Amino acid sequence: MQARHVILRVLLEAGQGLVTITRTTDEDGQPNAIITLDRSKIETVGKEAIGTFLRNLQVYKSTGDFVGAKAYYGQYSAVNDDTPEKFLNLREVVMLQKQPRRMFVQVNTKLSEGGSVELCEYEATATGIVESFIDRFSEAYESNVYDLWQKDKQHF
Repeated sequence: MQARHVILRVLLEAGQGLVTITRTTDEDGQPNAIITLDRSKIETVGKEAIGTFLRNLQVYKSTGDFVGAKAYYGQYSAVNDDTPEKFLNLREVVMLQKQPRRMFVQVNTKLSEGGSVELCEYEATATGIVESFIDRFSEAYESNVYDLWQKDKQHF
């Protein structure tokens, strides 16, 4: 998350309307923010800003200037309210809007008795992930892997 914040700060510093932060209020009265990126300026303004930032970091790295690199990176990674964007306050807004991470569950296919292929879908929960793994890797799978290991263990 820190790197994303640093990239945002670099792009904001580039100016020229590349990235803008607009504070809004939801219909339920909760504060919110909209970050807008002007795609037409990515290859010009954005590329130059990121390039300059990475070049400066590389100079610190190449010269072994850890103290300078830490200070340089630290000025971009600091979350405080001393900038016009008021990042500390913005962080509170983001935390109010935070939603739980999505879980991606692998679907499975199986052959039905009629010979057609059926798609097995699972809930996007921890239970669904476990069920998907259980269905995908049957007991025969474990014994097959064990037999292969027994056969090949002499090589290791």
